[in-house]
Amino acid sequence: MMQPRDSKRARPLPDPTLLEALDNDLLLRCASHLDADGLARLGRASTAFGTPQAGRQRSLANEAAHQQFRQSATDEERRCLPKHNDESDIGLYRALQQLREPLSFDELAGSGFSPQEHPARVTYTGSDSTAVSGHVMRGGRHFVEFTITNANRQGAPFVYLGVIRPVSLTYEIDLEADWRGSVNPVCVTSRYDPAVSEKLISQRTAKWGDSNIHCCSYFSLDGRCRRTDWGTNVTGSEWHGREGLRGSGTIGLLLDLDEGTLSVFKNNRRLGAMNEGGLSGEYCWFVSAISTCAVSMSKSRAPN
Repeated sequence: MMQPRDSKRARPLPDPTLLEALDNDLLLRCASHLDADGLARLGRASTAFGTPQAGRQRSLANEAAHQQFRQSATDEERRCLPKHNDESDIGLYRALQQLREPLSFDELAGSGFSPQEHPARVTYTGSDSTAVSGHVMRGGRHFVEFTITNANRQGAPFVYLGVIRPVSLTYEIDLEADWRGSVNPVCVTSRYDPAVSEKLISQRTAKWGDSNIHCCSYFSLDGRCRRTDWGTNVTGSEWHGREGLRGSGTIGLLLDLDEGTLSVFKNNRRLGAMNEGGLSGEYCWFVSAISTCAVSMSKSRAPN
């Protein structure tokens, strides 16, 4: 015997032509209650929402996303989200929603991790490994705090913290054959890691911009800045205010894509600009560790 909820499921879908007879303003008000993914599904499912009508620049689904972005995005959020030339309004609205979400480590590359108990915290227990956030930064100013808990209270943690291009460190890159068991994108060069170098650079898109700084990091042991283009150019540099981190503590990083800089804060005290220019295009936050420790990540309002 068919249950009542089964009966509901068996009802036919409304005739799509009924949607086309409704007023556009009413349709937009209905669509405004959906998030970006819901608008994308609606546009694919209905030509009334997914296809621009005569004399209109956008489809109703994209127009709903455009209005939601315009009405809700702050000036700071707009600076963080310059629209890509090939990006739809739904795509930009999705980026706004992602910008407002808490940070998390979305790719763990290497065998040195303990089971992850929180999406924004990783624990290193073995070989060199790297954790990367899936949140992509494309413009404006972004601030993150990394809280490092060192397993050896008397020593300094060996951790790289910084920004990396939005690449996968594991897709078609073998842990043993390519990385040789040690996943650290900070140290990749075409001379010593030709397979990894080629596979990382092959993921380049126009959204990376003109900068060849593909990975820029702070080394907690001595505070040095290390930059690489994953080719022949890997540099470590001094910078005014440089300090390492002894034991456990908090390192804050301020990425300013308007100025191309990366500044460092140690236990809420600004040290200085570690990288004074040249950063442009898209980046994600990352952590690479070569000693036993735990690292948690949280974003906050960018300091003035």
